Amino acid sequence: MDLSREIATNKYFEPSIELASKEEIKNVQKKRLKYILSYVYERSPFYKRLFKENNISPYDFNELDDIRKFPFTTKEDLIKYAYPYGGDFLCVNREDLVGWHMTSGTTGRPIAGPYTSNDYWTWMKLMARCLVTAGVRKGDILLNLYGYGLFTGGLGFHQSSHLVGAAVIPWGVGRTEALIQTILDFSPTVMTGTPSYQLYVLETLIKKGIDTKKLPIRITIPGAEMWTEEIRRRLEEGFGLKEKNGGSRNVYGATELLGPGSGIECEYENGFHFWIDHFYLEIIDPETLEPVQPGESGEMVVTTLTKEALPLIRYRMRDVTVLDDDPCNCGRKAFPRCKWILGRIDDVIHYRGAKIWPKVIQETLLKFPNVLEYQVEVDRFGTSGFTIKVELESKGSNEEIKRAITSEVRKSLSFINPKIIFVPEGTLPRYEGKSKRIIFLS
Repeated sequence: MDLSREIATNKYFEPSIELASKEEIKNVQKKRLKYILSYVYERSPFYKRLFKENNISPYDFNELDDIRKFPFTTKEDLIKYAYPYGGDFLCVNREDLVGWHMTSGTTGRPIAGPYTSNDYWTWMKLMARCLVTAGVRKGDILLNLYGYGLFTGGLGFHQSSHLVGAAVIPWGVGRTEALIQTILDFSPTVMTGTPSYQLYVLETLIKKGIDTKKLPIRITIPGAEMWTEEIRRRLEEGFGLKEKNGGSRNVYGATELLGPGSGIECEYENGFHFWIDHFYLEIIDPETLEPVQPGESGEMVVTTLTKEALPLIRYRMRDVTVLDDDPCNCGRKAFPRCKWILGRIDDVIHYRGAKIWPKVIQETLLKFPNVLEYQVEVDRFGTSGFTIKVELESKGSNEEIKRAITSEVRKSLSFINPKIIFVPEGTLPRYEGKSKRIIFLS
């Protein structure tokens, strides 16, 4: 990145913040933490009650490490006390809210994220910061494949794109045949959407005989579900992104944190920069709840520093990552990078006493170019077994490849000996939204 050019031409590149020293950012964090702790104590019935139950008050915070004195907030707390308008968490009057976004609620009651006007503007500016960091510029045409509606992705990417001067094709999900023609007619340069759907779009383009490397798409921003370096490789090679000085940038966010926009990868693609001037980040051992060191895996815990409607104190994200706090070659010294999300604690597959990260299965299978799709069927109680269905490309697949895949999968899963079934090309479902590759039978 040419930093001097960014400073001169893009108001959403914030040199005073993004190029600040670690000490300067710590001072920002300390000031904002002190404020937000007092803010929720005075305005949120939930936090006033929680702080009193734990014999803690905002006056007990003086240094950054003091945040560890305060209790955690969990997803269960939000489900119980914050739905639908914000409930006991809400720090403003209902009349001050301008809208909501919401999780899918596939595992029960959804989590709603309310916004004041200031919250929405904070979100849009953070999203604009993310787009600039990823390489999006004025004049780009962004094809937005994230769903519109209560899900945060569609509108988050759409409206923030205008701030950096990019045009938007507001597609959403579905109608893939028509989408292919739109790509050919409108020549988008940036594509956002779930990695599963981006791969499906790539696969469909190739099947139609289109030279995908000659398309003007130079940046993709996959998110909203687990993905791996193998998916990045397929997208970057399939669209020829590196030859166009672009790539596939990993983005991070959650409804609880305003939406996407809490962090994104720069051009070095070595973990997403987490915007710790707005979100105070801790990495803890999910069992002991004690902090872990940079380079060690742990659960993300986030305190929102600038949210107005529904701030969160020490919220357990359930996402497991590894933190790298070394300065980045892009010039951002103070913003740590979170490596790939290893998985969600809630998503770990427990099978016959073993813990299996779905990410491990994906990484292992997609090393093989012949693997087009896969699906895992698991009996939680271990009675029906553990089956992995693998869809192979018809051309070039043979018994030797099948044996190699079987060997690698069983090696990666150590003590598990899954049943592996190879199915013909086109057999397994494709996903226009979030993928559903893990199916629990009971």
